Amino acid sequence: MVEGERGLSQQDILYRFLLPGAFARGAIIRGTHIIEEARDVHGLTDKSATLFGQSLLASVMLLCTSKGGIRQVLQLDASIENTPIRRIQAETQSGRVRGYVQWQEGPAQAMTEREGITALMGEDILLSTVRDLGVGKPYISTVQHHSDWLSDYVLEYLRQSVQVHADLILHHDLALMLEAMPGCDDEHWFKAVEAMAKVSDEVLQQDEPETILQAFDGLGCQVVGRDVYTYACSCSQESMSQALMSLSEDDLLELADEYGDVILSCSYCKNHAKLNVLKKDSER
Repeated sequence: MVEGERGLSQQDILYRFLLPGAFARGAIIRGTHIIEEARDVHGLTDKSATLFGQSLLASVMLLCTSKGGIRQVLQLDASIENTPIRRIQAETQSGRVRGYVQWQEGPAQAMTEREGITALMGEDILLSTVRDLGVGKPYISTVQHHSDWLSDYVLEYLRQSVQVHADLILHHDLALMLEAMPGCDDEHWFKAVEAMAKVSDEVLQQDEPETILQAFDGLGCQVVGRDVYTYACSCSQESMSQALMSLSEDDLLELADEYGDVILSCSYCKNHAKLNVLKKDSER
């Protein structure tokens, strides 16, 4: 395995499909390996692992259904103080997805009586997106919404900023998204979301994506592409060491601990680099 490329052997397949009978398109992925790798990298359990994993999959959905773009960032920020999690960021690019969780530094208020995203980040969360087309400035948008479910925040962003009909299911490690295409009127869209609503929680929980797509056979479902995704970070210890070496002597001395060590850690993975200022001085 190339250093800095964790998880490349653990891949999940995203299926892009068309629904000609409803003038709609969509994508589906069961991100088992993505979520397992993310959980391992960041040491997450239970609700935090589920929320972070679904944030990663939501980022994947936004990139694969957007009109162009080479990079998609999805960021969630708590708008109130003392929530267990302050920020979640997910980034998708070129078949790779990565992200990080920023926990509350001080005492956090437990929200065990709430469900979904509000249990960890409270109400009225800010959702920000960055869609990089690869040319010029990236498209940046921010919306504020209130819901217990992450999927509602994503749909509110699509409604306000992109102005498209869309529906999204985030169920454990599965993401399923539909988007209206030109020619899709209210009757066509109803057919698409009706078929989506008939997929049971049990099927969403355990069936493979290709099996789940059989629910849309009546709309002429056609798989038009398959993309491989993995949780992986592009950083390496070599690049991080070079970043440390590029810092001025004054900056290094300010950052050094009592033993003279300066440690640079990646927020997205477990990579880190260490430079001892005392040893560096002795080498001169």
